[in-house]
Amino acid sequence: MAGEPSVRKLTGVIVFIVCLPLIGSILIKPDKRMWKQEEDDTSVINESFEISVREDVGTFYYRPERLTGLMMYRVIPEDTVFSGSEDYIVIVDEVWDPEQEYLKALAIVSRSNIVYAWETEQRPDVLDFDKIQPGTVDFYKIIQTNATFTRLLSDDNGCIKLNEIKRAVEATQGAVLTRDGKVITAPFFTTTPSDMLVLEPGNGVGFSLNYAYELAIQGMNFYEILKYFFDDIRVSIYE
Repeated sequence: MAGEPSVRKLTGVIVFIVCLPLIGSILIKPDKRMWKQEEDDTSVINESFEISVREDVGTFYYRPERLTGLMMYRVIPEDTVFSGSEDYIVIVDEVWDPEQEYLKALAIVSRSNIVYAWETEQRPDVLDFDKIQPGTVDFYKIIQTNATFTRLLSDDNGCIKLNEIKRAVEATQGAVLTRDGKVITAPFFTTTPSDMLVLEPGNGVGFSLNYAYELAIQGMNFYEILKYFFDDIRVSIYE
């Protein structure tokens, strides 16, 4: 029939659009060769200790990977808006998601600070959160309780941000910053609103929460972003 080619063509276009996120996910699967020595390396961090956090409603205990995501949620500037869809960028046949590259870099920074404090305290079974970052954090308000979200998660951007953070934490599980074979502390800061992305210093000063995102938009992957901010470091799986 005369209409069949057009219908077939339209069907092909629809299938391509539906499958594009999946194709993108395959293409941007993190290349761990630059920061892992062996593909079967596994981290023992999450099973080694817990972190106790004293809050106004009680004391809570978190595993390192869970706390990494909660710390990320807290330190990302509030006016930073995350997209509900994967924002793939294609340049010279390379595909990546800048939001994820930014978040993966921040995940490694946050996890490094947790592990550094744990090692400094002689690797206790339970680490006091105050050894990492003092102050009231209200992590419990971020967490989903029962079958509903808490007040902080009632907005769409909060849910999207949590989902994006979860992806980044899982993609970098166990990865920390090291220098000369030892985990290092990784200071972070922000000096400008998120919509004023200006040049921030690198070379060991610390991780800029805003400029790191700009570097991701410019095409840097998470490893290149970390190398920009920290001198002579490696990204390694903590074993």
